[in-house]
Amino acid sequence: MAAFKIKKDRIWSGVIIVLSMAGILFFGYKAIQENSKRNQDNPFEYDIERFMESDASLVHYSEVGRIPLEQPHVYGLAVGPEGNIYVSGDKTILIFNGEGIHQSTISVDEPVHCLAVEKNRDVYLGMNNHVEVYDLDGKKKAEWESRGEEAIFTSIALSEDSVFVADAGNLIVWKFDKSGNLLKKIGEKDEKKDIPGFIIPSPYFDVAVDPDGFLWAANTGRHSLENYTMDGGFRTSWGEFSMGIEGFCGCCNPTHFIFLEDGSFITSEKGIARIKVHNQLGEMVSVVAGPDQFVEGTVGLDLAVDSAQRILVLDPKQKLVRIFAKNQDGQ
Repeated sequence: MAAFKIKKDRIWSGVIIVLSMAGILFFGYKAIQENSKRNQDNPFEYDIERFMESDASLVHYSEVGRIPLEQPHVYGLAVGPEGNIYVSGDKTILIFNGEGIHQSTISVDEPVHCLAVEKNRDVYLGMNNHVEVYDLDGKKKAEWESRGEEAIFTSIALSEDSVFVADAGNLIVWKFDKSGNLLKKIGEKDEKKDIPGFIIPSPYFDVAVDPDGFLWAANTGRHSLENYTMDGGFRTSWGEFSMGIEGFCGCCNPTHFIFLEDGSFITSEKGIARIKVHNQLGEMVSVVAGPDQFVEGTVGLDLAVDSAQRILVLDPKQKLVRIFAKNQDGQ
């Protein structure tokens, strides 16, 4: 009996083990199926499709004009005296009147990555690591000292007495006088002065002077715009990371910004290409153009504003200057 009992117990034990293994295999297979289903609908998947269309109620601008650009590459945009439009590209500056009719071309020796136009005087060109100055007739007046092999000039802004140049390679804003003499470096990290330092992951780094005469710079890695005095003192900043329309998305935005005459900010972004209006406190108030209005992969949306407060957008992907005006009803 004992031998039979032991044998019987072994049989039942074997049955239990077999059933347990079957259960494990069954539930394991179900788990694999469930995981497979989850992978097909991953809640953590980086899906930007839902951000690619703009809420129509937020879009208060309409596209009212386009200027075709017959250049292999275009980089910078500015509005100069009498409303003329300047576009920089591969060894050329294209000049159009306010109606988009080509007026003249300035030829240079290398690509111009950014530019600024002084009223009734000069055109300041940002080459890779130095500034060149031309008069409005296209005659070269000066070539300033290089800032070194690490320099990557991406933006130029003018005040009455100074020239500010954003350098994405050296992570600094250079302040020069109008003769090219270096006056100051602005934006170096300094904890004692509450200056956070620039984080610039890609070669988009913009500067501009607001209507009150203060300097602003885009700290793209921090998704913020920072405000400095003309002597480099840090005043304030605003901005936040968000895939939503109210913030700045991706690794490094906003790539470009400019001011309306009332001090409102116009900003542009890459990744999700979009252009927005923010009030003086940085609060988003409307959309100029949403991602559904740009070709996939569009970057480098440089901005300018003319005397009629139309917003000019350089679209390098489509080789266009696109002109947007505020809707008459404000909506």
